[in-house]
Amino acid sequence: MAGFDWLIWTATFLAGTSLVYGLLHYFGDRRLVKSRFRKEPEAAMPLYHGGNYTWMRRLLDWISSFGKFAASDKERATKLRYALLQAGFRNPTGTAIFYGLQAIGAFCLPMPYLLINVMHGTMTSGNLAVTLLLGGTGFYLPQYILKFLTKRRQDRIDKALPDVLDLLIVLLEAGLSLQSTLNRVSDEVRSISPELYQELHLTNVELRTGITREMALRNMADRTGVQSVKSLTGMMIQSEKMGTSLSQALRVHSNFLRVQRAQKAEAIAAKMPVKIMFPMLLFIFPAIFIVVLGPAAINLLHSSLFSSIGGGRF
Repeated sequence: MAGFDWLIWTATFLAGTSLVYGLLHYFGDRRLVKSRFRKEPEAAMPLYHGGNYTWMRRLLDWISSFGKFAASDKERATKLRYALLQAGFRNPTGTAIFYGLQAIGAFCLPMPYLLINVMHGTMTSGNLAVTLLLGGTGFYLPQYILKFLTKRRQDRIDKALPDVLDLLIVLLEAGLSLQSTLNRVSDEVRSISPELYQELHLTNVELRTGITREMALRNMADRTGVQSVKSLTGMMIQSEKMGTSLSQALRVHSNFLRVQRAQKAEAIAAKMPVKIMFPMLLFIFPAIFIVVLGPAAINLLHSSLFSSIGGGRF
């Protein structure tokens, strides 16, 4: 009887999966036909790479279909849009894709655990609580991954910024304009820092389209979210308004960034003795105790055994 119940649950799951797949395939084909008559502009630096109908494009379109309803909230979508830009994702449907990932994670992560408990007939309140916990984990997991990717990208930009400033100073002192300098530097740093190359390239594109230099620099600061880039763009805007030497201001700012980076390294090094205590207490000290006190404990155990045996004989 238990085997028959297992077959029923398996057949039900397969039937539901086939039905969902058929509906998605049907509506996906209709969307594909409609998209052929409605030509959409492509992003300059999209979230994915490849042709118009690659498997990655279809997968992201399928994921975004789950999040289009949540993306209708303009205020939340705007905040999420800035967060995705700071992480390096510039797809126009990035907010819908993110909400779709949250919906899929909240549904798919607890589903295997729920099916196993239902098939075995062990569904209790504790198992239901674990299922809800897994659903919440799947919902919030994309948010933590996005924060991790944003922090890692900002660290790479912050680390490469002083070297980029040196190139800016050299080219400005050679007599090039700011727009020509940004264009040349973006090509030079492409292999060193792809993130700064993308931001400088977008800034050059904005300047060529007629956006003012102040607005283009502020947009670059908003896209990165790095404090050092924000202070750099603010200093460049202020230097242009005051009419001071931009190369000299960049030189002072570059030296300040290097000093700040050295201070951060010293702060991290000062925290290491405290952080290293936990792995030492958990892993190193027990091994040392076993090596040092192990032979003495064995000798003491042998001597106590011999004494007890000798006392029993006499």
